[in-house]
Amino acid sequence: MTTTGNDATFAGQAIDACVAHARLLLASQLPAVEARNYDFMPVFKEMLIQAYLVGVMWRCGEQFDLPTAARDRGFICLMAMLISDGMSASEAQKRVAHLNEASRTPTGQDNLAITSGYGATKGDGSLAALLDTFRDTPGASGARFRLVNRSKPIAAILAVAGVVISLVLGRSWSEAFGVGVVLGVATLAIALVGYHQK
Repeated sequence: MTTTGNDATFAGQAIDACVAHARLLLASQLPAVEARNYDFMPVFKEMLIQAYLVGVMWRCGEQFDLPTAARDRGFICLMAMLISDGMSASEAQKRVAHLNEASRTPTGQDNLAITSGYGATKGDGSLAALLDTFRDTPGASGARFRLVNRSKPIAAILAVAGVVISLVLGRSWSEAFGVGVVLGVATLAIALVGYHQK
């Protein structure tokens, strides 16, 4: 079946409508989210919200008579949203593929983020409720992210110091560089070990 210009225009309008709806619904959810002061790793929070928006756009897209399944269209809409927000097309495609792969449980059901978005209504607090379920998940915590970020300048200083001291002691550039790399990596590793012990 070939796609006419009118079909393509209608599909584009449907995607635009779903993205616009998702932006409005997200804006209505953010006050409740911001009031809770979540401490999540940024990429975790970002991807959880994006999966939630897939559910939002899936439901919105059900009103349009298009050949693609409404659930699949939710992911297509997310890709359009990510690109319009400045992500490159290749990165958006990878992100959407990853979210799609993780969108079902091992039993084939839609995951919690997707179902929460699908059932969401304006200002109902569903996004905050979704984030609440992950508040105590160790792998989602922002503490590790901050610790590594704070350790980076220290690791860089120690790496440079290691290179300089090695050169002063008469080592070759390659040996000095090796010492610097080991010192820098060791500093980051110690920071992560400290985090895990806590």
